[in-house]
Amino acid sequence: MKFPSLLAILLLSTNALAGDTNLGATKAQNCVACHGSASFPGMFPLVQLAGRDADKLATKTNKYRSGKLFSPLMTMSVIGLTDKDVEDISAYYQSLGKPFMPMNGIRGDEDFKVSSK
Repeated sequence: MKFPSLLAILLLSTNALAGDTNLGATKAQNCVACHGSASFPGMFPLVQLAGRDADKLATKTNKYRSGKLFSPLMTMSVIGLTDKDVEDISAYYQSLGKPFMPMNGIRGDEDFKVSSK
């Protein structure tokens, strides 16, 4: 009868944070200038990634990597990343929980809940 419990534990441990957040923090150093960190909003606060869904971040990043989306800066920045790099960086940004400087009402910020305090 322990099999269902073990199966439940395995299923619950397989989540969007498949990447390593500690490695992601290191790998995201090139991302911080534009996309921010836990203590810095980035040069462009409208594109803060903190608190975003890791799966959505990975999907969009991979679209830049594959050429389905193009932005000179983004494409150049992510072209050399591996799948594992993308997973780690996405997990790191999701783990931050919320942006350093929330931008209420900005389209794309629906991935996280911002307190109205």
